[in-house]
Formats: sequence, structure tokens, C-alpha cells
Amino acid sequence: MLQIEFAKIFKRKFNYLFGIITLLIGSFLSYKLNSISQFFEISEIETIFNVIIKIILVLVIFIMGINYIYSYREDYKTKVVTLLEVRKVKSVRDFFAVFANLVYFFLYNIVVLLGVFTVLFLKKRDILVKIVRDLLTNGHLLTYIVQLFLLLLFANLIFLLALSLFNNTNLAISLSLLYFIGSGVLVKVLSERLPEIYGNLLNNSIFNVFDKAFNSLDYNVTFEINTFLPLGLNIIGLVIVIFIIKIFKKVID
Repeated sequence: MLQIEFAKIFKRKFNYLFGIITLLIGSFLSYKLNSISQFFEISEIETIFNVIIKIILVLVIFIMGINYIYSYREDYKTKVVTLLEVRKVKSVRDFFAVFANLVYFFLYNIVVLLGVFTVLFLKKRDILVKIVRDLLTNGHLLTYIVQLFLLLLFANLIFLLALSLFNNTNLAISLSLLYFIGSGVLVKVLSERLPEIYGNLLNNSIFNVFDKAFNSLDYNVTFEINTFLPLGLNIIGLVIVIFIIKIFKKVID
């Protein structure tokens, strides 16, 4: 079943096209590094990690979500879902799909970043050397990789949650986009207007944990339990909620 999920992703030509487009965008931004740095009035290293790499990550999460939801739609069109439900392995398939999507697009992101760093090596070798040196000290590289992996896992679970709730791919796409775009804004508005009620309640909640983890993803991120704990706990919470929803829907059906 896991091999099938990987095969679905590998056969989609638009993944390779989107990867090339993402690489070209990242390479162009790297080529214009000095201009972008001056525009935002931040250092070139901060521009690389807080602008270029995060734009790439947003694009990767977007295509990752399209793939996950597209796989779900394919299974419904081909009646595979009915077979999975009869054999009572639909939940297993869902999490195999999450795992396949996670591994593929984690490596997908790494490949694009390597391409961008190649451009940096040709144009700004001294900056790239400094970045590598900083990442290799105090566990920064390991922390960055783990945090990136958790972010992609969390995003996949959001897609699965949306599909588990509605069984409608268009609605799932809309809800997922609403979460990633609007949840941080909602938390900010509630925290500012009703700080005594929502200030502590929403801190590290599912509504803002992704934004906080995404914004903290930097070349000098430290390897501490507090770096991973909020995102890790919310991932566990999402898995539990998804299982409860699936059990509840089985009882109703």
C-alpha cells in the first residue's frame, strides 16, 4: 500500500514542472539577493532564510497539499475507497498517504534548496560558507531539519483533517487554505481585543502553532525541547482528533 502511494506521487508530471518553477523562483531570488536585502533592510543571510527559503517552503506545502487531496479524489473516482472501506483499511491508507507525501516532499524541498544553494555558491560563496559554518555548530542543522520535518507533517495532518471532516476535495482545499492564511490573523485579532480571555488560551494552540514554528525556522534555531514541544503536542492532538472523527463517522454510517 505504501508503494502505491509513492507511485501515485512519482507519476504526476506536474510535480516535476512545479519543482522546476520553484527552483527557478528560488534561483532568481538568490541572484537578486543584494537587491532584496536592501529592500527589506535586513542582512543577506536573514534574507536567505526569512524570505527566499520560506517562499520555497510555502510553495512546497502548497503542491504537497494538492497532491494529498488529489490522491484522495483519485481513490474516490476509481472506487478504491469503497474497497478500502470493505477491507477496513481506509485509516491505514490515509496515514500511509501522509507518510509518502511527507517523505517525498521533504526530499523535494531539500533538492530545491540544494539548487538554490548552488546559485549562492556561484554568486555569494562567502555567504554560503558562513551559513554552512553556522548550521554545523550547536546542532543548528539538525534542529532545522527536525523542525522542517515537523512542519510538513503538521501540514499533511491539516489536509487529512479537512478531508476527514467533509469528504469533499474542493471544500478541503478551501478549508486548508483558510487555516494557513487566516488562523494567525484570527489569533492576533482575538488576542488584541480580548487579551484577558484569549491571550494565554490561544498561545501555542493549533490556531497559531504553525505560524510560530514557521516564523522561528531560522539558521540559528536552537536544539531545545521548547523548540519542538508545541508543534509536537499539536501533531499528537491532530492524530487523536482525526481518529475520533473517523470512529464517529463509522458509528453514524
